[in-house]
This record gives sequence, C-alpha cells and structure tokens, in this order.
Amino acid sequence: MANANITFRTQLLGGVYDFCHNSKLPLLNNALHLVELVVLLARYQEEGVSLCPEVYITNRIDSACTMLPESELLKIGQTNPDSDGIKQVLKKCAPLAFDGWLIYIQDNHDIIEYGLFKGSSNPISVIVDDVLMDKDIDFAIVKACQIAHDCVEIRCNNGNYHYIFLNHRKEDSPPPLQYLDKLVRAITENSSIDEREPTFGLLKKLLFDALRQSHGCIIAVTHLNHAPLFLSEDGVILEQPINFSDMVKALKKSEILPSKIESKGKLLNGMLNSDGIIIFNNSGQLLGYNCFVKTTQDENIVGGARKRAFSTLGKEIGNNLTAVFIQSQDGWSDFKGNNND
Repeated sequence: MANANITFRTQLLGGVYDFCHNSKLPLLNNALHLVELVVLLARYQEEGVSLCPEVYITNRIDSACTMLPESELLKIGQTNPDSDGIKQVLKKCAPLAFDGWLIYIQDNHDIIEYGLFKGSSNPISVIVDDVLMDKDIDFAIVKACQIAHDCVEIRCNNGNYHYIFLNHRKEDSPPPLQYLDKLVRAITENSSIDEREPTFGLLKKLLFDALRQSHGCIIAVTHLNHAPLFLSEDGVILEQPINFSDMVKALKKSEILPSKIESKGKLLNGMLNSDGIIIFNNSGQLLGYNCFVKTTQDENIVGGARKRAFSTLGKEIGNNLTAVFIQSQDGWSDFKGNNND
C-alpha cells in the first residue's frame, strides 16, 4: 500500500474554492494562491518577530485610496502572480505594515504590483474596512489577516467571508474577537450621543490591535463613575480616568492633537499585557488595570484562574457590572452582558 502525506492543503483548497471564484479576481482563479497567503499569515515571522500584517488584494488600488480620506500610497515593486510572488510581497512589506499601514496587492492579470497604503492618521477617522468592504463598491477587494495565532480571516467586499483555523479547533468553534463589537458597545453605551459613534470607532481600532497582541486578558465594564469596591481593593485605579469620549470631543474641536489619543492607546496596549482585570465604565472611561477578584476553587469551571475570574465577574452583571469580556492566550474569547449576551 502506497503511503501519502496528509496535510491541511487539500481540504483548505476545497474550502476556499468558491470564495476565490466569486471574488472575480484573476490572481485568485488559482485558489492555491489564497491558500499560500493564509498559511503564511497564520504565524508569520521575520527575524523571529511575529508580525500581523493586513493584506488587501484588488484590481483598483487607486480607486480604493480615493475613497479613503487623507490616504497615502507607496508602491514597493512588482512580481509574478504566483505563490513565490506572494511570498515576496510579504517579505518586502510585512515589516512595514504597522501603525495604520496596510499591504496591497494590485492584480494586473499577468503581473502583480504590491506596496503599502493607509487611510487618515486621525484616530477618529472612518475605519478602513467600513469603506472598502462595502458591497456597493463596483470593484473587487479581498482582505486577509491573522486575527489570532493560527487563525486567519478572509473577507471579500461581495459579503463572503471565512475564518480559517490552522490548528485542532472544531469546525463550529467561534472566531476570535467575535465579541469585540459587543464589548465596545458596552463601553460606549452611555457616552454622549454626538461622541458615541466616533468613540466606538476609536476604541474598536485600539482594542482590535491590542487584543491581537495580548497574551490573554479580562475587561470589565461598570455603570459607575468609579471602580467597584470589590475590584479596587487590589489593583491600580487611576486617579484621573482616561476619558476616551472626552478626548474624541476635544479632538473634533481641535483642542488636542491626535498624538494625545495615540499615546493613550499605547498605554491601553500595555495594560492589556499586564496581569489582572482592566476596568472601563460605560461612558468610555478607562478606570484602572491590574485588578483582581477573589475566586473559589470549588466552582465547576474547566480552566485556570482567568476563567474562574470571568465566571465570578459574570455574577456581578446587573449589579456592579454591565459587561465582562475574556480572551485567552490562544485567542478564544467570551462575553457576558446586561442583555444576556
């Protein structure tokens, strides 16, 4: 009996075939090209450093940039439209794709042009995907990016999308960051009406980037103006909360520079990589971090201290808390909110 290697490749090819065909992009007529990109992005590294670039394949990058306010475009080079070409794109561009810079692959049939582009640097500008993933756009865009280790999201502006797990996850496993919108809604639900949506957009961008880099965290949301006592006894409570809603309002009036919000985003990133619980209130204020809650070993919870803490915090929903979010080290997440979410 002949031996045969067993790989994810055959199943993955079949899984993305219809997605590629429906994208109408010549480069993806061969589904293997998208498979190559997905496998590379799932755990991409350069010089031992993990990188999470966002890659956009389109046939009209100039038109895409025209739709983005204050956009910038930097052509890097061109190469053959094959798997080796895709590897070259990432090799040349991935180390540069951070702080808002995104990789583009311009599909020109017999050759691909590649480089970087970005939207406005204003932290409260429209989210790039809210513009480019619109079904009403008359040209094709496919986005691929790692949203957790060994998990890649592929999305087309025709509405098709998949979450691809390159590990042992079950087929019905929920995607990482699936609760991000619910979490940000909970944080901003009591913000002033004029600032609610731009604050939502800002925090969604900040938390998306920070959570992809986090080694696991818990975020609690309260309706109070101060941290609940049961969390404030053992943690770092900010004497002056970081009020993202007020900063959005001030930025809209040109009373502060965008760099002030960006610097607070870096602090949030650091807090998410600290031990313990981060506390927001539902008016868009960051109240504290490195907080802990007492748990009991007899709770029927499968998992470690973080899951037990999440369970304990969940019992405070409707009392001291309005929502609680957890993300594990491998990207798994869960959420509990006032509306039994």
